[in-house]
Amino acid sequence: MTRTATIFKKEFTDTIRDKRTLITMIVVPLAVIPLLIGGMAKLGQRMAARAEEEKSTIAFIGPEFAPGLYERIADDTLFVIASGIAEQDLDTLIRSDSLDGAIVVPGSFDDLLAADLQASLSIYFRSSNQLNVTERRLRDIINAYDDDIVAERIEARNLDAQIFDAIEIVRVDIASLQEVLGKTVGGFLPYLFILLAFTGAMYPGIDLGAGEKERGTLETILSSPANRLEIVLGKFLVVAVIGVSSALLSILGLYLGVRMTADIPQQILDVIWNILNLKVVVIIASLLFPLTAFFASVILGLSIHAKSFKEAQSTLTPLSIVVIVPVAIGLMPGIELSAVTALVPVLNVSLATKEVIAGTIQPLHLVLAYISLIALAGAGIAFCVHWFNREATLFRT
Repeated sequence: MTRTATIFKKEFTDTIRDKRTLITMIVVPLAVIPLLIGGMAKLGQRMAARAEEEKSTIAFIGPEFAPGLYERIADDTLFVIASGIAEQDLDTLIRSDSLDGAIVVPGSFDDLLAADLQASLSIYFRSSNQLNVTERRLRDIINAYDDDIVAERIEARNLDAQIFDAIEIVRVDIASLQEVLGKTVGGFLPYLFILLAFTGAMYPGIDLGAGEKERGTLETILSSPANRLEIVLGKFLVVAVIGVSSALLSILGLYLGVRMTADIPQQILDVIWNILNLKVVVIIASLLFPLTAFFASVILGLSIHAKSFKEAQSTLTPLSIVVIVPVAIGLMPGIELSAVTALVPVLNVSLATKEVIAGTIQPLHLVLAYISLIALAGAGIAFCVHWFNREATLFRT
């Protein structure tokens, strides 16, 4: 172990002198993440405010069949009604952003209302535009118009309004705000933690394997008194420590980002501080340790197998996509941490992180995730040692 520690110290010192490693390990988590969080919050608020201020250009097909509704919309300063629009052109005009939306009123609309019957109309909109502001504005005006018509009918017949509401629905949401945030925001955070753990381990892993081959320094360390197991463990620990450091610093970057963003409502801010407690951070970190150990072992093993730095980079870069796929699956509706998903690598970390932040983690599922990750890390280290012990791998030309 003394020789392994010596190799670790030597390799770690050389690795942290590399600017790319320092940028990946420190600058990205501590600078980019806070800026990303603050920028996203400000951009979201700015886009919402801009959408609320902008006028909605709409078409009103059949104004003569609903003069009262048409008058209300025409009097609203947030609407501009375009004239001379044919119904068959609505789809094309809305898709091309020439219109923000449209209302189509059938010829029987006013007659049905006059007969105290129910009439229907159509709202055309594109939900991907302007944060759905146009559709919401039209719906609010139509609902208010509908309420006035119903009130007139009730008054004309001298009826009690409550007879039309036989059942009142009281919505009782038992999910806490922490649980809601955990299930939504908590699904996004594993992207940061897992991806930074992988990329943080990738650059030093390539350098300590293929990089040493290119520089011709691998033979020097192989001629030292340390055996190959001690050498590979020393290199592996360097890669794993840097990968874990990147992931842990991303948690610190998240904390700084929330602290620096002044536009978060106090109620949500209180829940976030409750989420970012020591217990949650420790559990998330403990999940990242074995996962990063697996990443480090695979990266180092493939790097040792590569003939050059460029070959190692071209081999490992596509693996980042493979890593992201299970995390993306964890975001899909209905995918929950269970006895089965807890055994699936990477996916279990994604789902467990979400459950831990939401405060709904089941101890059994967490234990199964630990067992799966530790077994995976052990298999990865064995794979790395196996490659390092092969002469044909070390001296590939």
